[in-house]
Amino acid sequence: MSMFCAKLWIDQRRTLWITAEMMADLYNHDLYSRDVAEEAIRKYNDHIERCNRAIEAGQHSTAMLGTEGDQEGWRAKLTQVTEERDRYLRELDAAQKELKTNSRTVAELSLRLDNVSAKPGTNGKTPSSIALNSADPTVVRHINKLQEQIYAERETNKRLKGA
Repeated sequence: MSMFCAKLWIDQRRTLWITAEMMADLYNHDLYSRDVAEEAIRKYNDHIERCNRAIEAGQHSTAMLGTEGDQEGWRAKLTQVTEERDRYLRELDAAQKELKTNSRTVAELSLRLDNVSAKPGTNGKTPSSIALNSADPTVVRHINKLQEQIYAERETNKRLKGA
């Protein structure tokens, strides 16, 4: 009988513990929901207030307070961002031109290397290589791109190491 009473007591404690956990979860969810709802209501009220001010300003044909200063600030910011964009575009164009010249140089060097390796060596045997003229141009471009990336990464590593 005491074993039965102990089991009932343990089961009741477990039930109370699980119920307490569920109530805590419900309470936390309620707090979260209220916070989200208050934020949404605040955003909605701010939006409606701005719309009402705009409508009133339109009806009275007067400018909204602070609008002129805001417009000048935004115009200044816009010109600053436009100048920065133009500078980046110029840098991008310069980098693309340099990349094209580098890829042409690498392709020419690859062709020269192929021509040199195609000539018979001192022992009369030529190394097995594929002529770049007959190779797939996309593969050659891919190889050249990878070589340029390796070179750029090495330069970046040198710069970061301070060497």
